[in-house]
Amino acid sequence: MNYQKLTLMAFMVIAITSCKKDEEVAPTNNGGSGTPTTAAVKLSYSFTNGSAAFDHNLPFTDGMGRSVRITKLKFYAHDFHLTDDADVTVGEFHDKIILVDAINGNSEFDLGTMAPEHVHNVELAFGLDSASSYGYPDQVAAPAPLNETDMTWLWNTAAGRIFIKLEGFVDNDGDNVMDTAAGDVAFQYHAIGAALDPMMGHYHIHQDVTAGSTFTIGLKLD
Repeated sequence: MNYQKLTLMAFMVIAITSCKKDEEVAPTNNGGSGTPTTAAVKLSYSFTNGSAAFDHNLPFTDGMGRSVRITKLKFYAHDFHLTDDADVTVGEFHDKIILVDAINGNSEFDLGTMAPEHVHNVELAFGLDSASSYGYPDQVAAPAPLNETDMTWLWNTAAGRIFIKLEGFVDNDGDNVMDTAAGDVAFQYHAIGAALDPMMGHYHIHQDVTAGSTFTIGLKLD
């Protein structure tokens, strides 16, 4: 995992790597006949360090040759939009918000259902819109995943929600332990509020989606 890329913007290196269907049966609206007419849509993600799976317990070497350890990486994504080869909408989940947690979170999210179609392009927004960022200042009343207290400055909820949080340290002595006496330097990157427009991701995938299947959009962060 490249520390310099992450500190600029962790979203910049997210890319589609796979889309698959499994044997799960999606909800049906075929008059109760039991014959599926829709497909379930899910999103999954994985994190890697080059060709290896990312292990947050281990440091990696950044572009300047420093040993770096990531201790927290979270971000929001929302507004999922699927189109076919003619740029016609075949699935849209505008109100769906997910919170990705590279260290402790789930790796798969349910987005909803769609009719059988060919999916050519997937578009999603990384971050939060203004209503989600500034709405629900009372964390208890906020719907999940906006009720995540770790993504809000509790002493200043008017500032909005943190839409990406990246934390870790430069391990100067290479012992994999944060120690300022040894010259280790901690870092925090918190992007908050809606002053920055959400970054839009556009991904070409070419996948036929059939009724009764589960269409999984796979994201990979290196």
